[in-house]
Amino acid sequence: MPTPHHPDVVIIGGGILGCAIARYLSRLPGLNIIVVERHGLGEQTTSYAAALLTRIRPHQALTALAMETFRAIEEMGQASDEPLPLRSVGSLQVSAQPNGQRQLKETALRAAEAGVTAEQIAVQDAMKLAPWLDLTPDTAALWLPDDGYIDPYSLCMAYAAEGRHRGVRFRLKQSVSNLLMQGGRVTGVRLGHGEVLTAGMVVDAAGPWSTVLARQVGIHLGMAPVRSHYWISAPDARIPAHGPMTILPDNGAYARPEVGGLLFGLRDTQAVVADPAALPESLQGFRFDTDPAGERALEGGYTSLQSQLPLLDELRLAHYVSNVSSYTPDGFYLLGPMPGIEGFIAATGCSGAGIGMSGGIGRFISELISGQSTFVTPEPFRLDRFGAIDPFDSDFIHRCAEARARKRTG
Repeated sequence: MPTPHHPDVVIIGGGILGCAIARYLSRLPGLNIIVVERHGLGEQTTSYAAALLTRIRPHQALTALAMETFRAIEEMGQASDEPLPLRSVGSLQVSAQPNGQRQLKETALRAAEAGVTAEQIAVQDAMKLAPWLDLTPDTAALWLPDDGYIDPYSLCMAYAAEGRHRGVRFRLKQSVSNLLMQGGRVTGVRLGHGEVLTAGMVVDAAGPWSTVLARQVGIHLGMAPVRSHYWISAPDARIPAHGPMTILPDNGAYARPEVGGLLFGLRDTQAVVADPAALPESLQGFRFDTDPAGERALEGGYTSLQSQLPLLDELRLAHYVSNVSSYTPDGFYLLGPMPGIEGFIAATGCSGAGIGMSGGIGRFISELISGQSTFVTPEPFRLDRFGAIDPFDSDFIHRCAEARARKRTG
């Protein structure tokens, strides 16, 4: 019978994925669940996310995961006194280049298959929706009115609140020093102060620290810590508070309103990565060794972005936000067990999409643990799909960084 020291499930990591998994597992009868978090809930990578929530993704399984997140947000809002702070402002995707226009057509087709509204609109209508844009007549524009963005910390706390209400216990300010293994099975964790928690299942949802933990039991997670970053301008009256998210595949960029100003992100065309073995215990205040203030990235992408967003010349930049995202070489996530090792499941490597996929990942992992048929196919997320790898090798780390540089979907 489970006891405080012998839970059924130990989840390592109290970010948005750990809390979402706890929320879904708490709905299963009789499970004893503990979440171990070295800091406070949602304080590390979660709170730094731009948190774009788009329903249509490049693969059917990813779309299903994203749709589940929207469903969870609505469900948790209905169960509370007030709805979650989802800004349902829609997303606007625009492109004047063949590759980007092909992406827009594919998105429209996938939206039709999923029953999601997606409308091709005129350039002038696009600029009315997002007055910070200046688009050429040959630009294609796709409007998805049901997309939005959310405060990621609030969403994380909502997952945690429901889990706590159903009996999930959160061990905060406590770290996991070791995964425990007997034979071919992970049997629990040892905490930093020496306490041992034995468990039937250990879930590694420790974000960029997942790699070092998994290596203790011979599991090599195919992901690397890659920079994600964005800038926020000072408030400007020309930025409407209810303007849409704009996704700009021609520039590898996105933008949306934020506290009266404009938040915009750019992809690094040259890899900016960290050594997974050298990450500090806390990412608050962390800066990458390369281009730590993002100046090189902004200079490199400025001219291209300014061609569609000329207002950039007149905005005063007020904030620069940089943090770690865990990218895989193919942009799919690391979800599920490692063949040959029992008692272990990973939920990490979300390639910049952790907020938008959180509800779907929570449901998927809970179905795996409970032995149910999963609502999405597990094949794209298998931990062993890259074969024999070394996630600490610089060549592999740069393969992961290239996946971020190729990303054009916000």
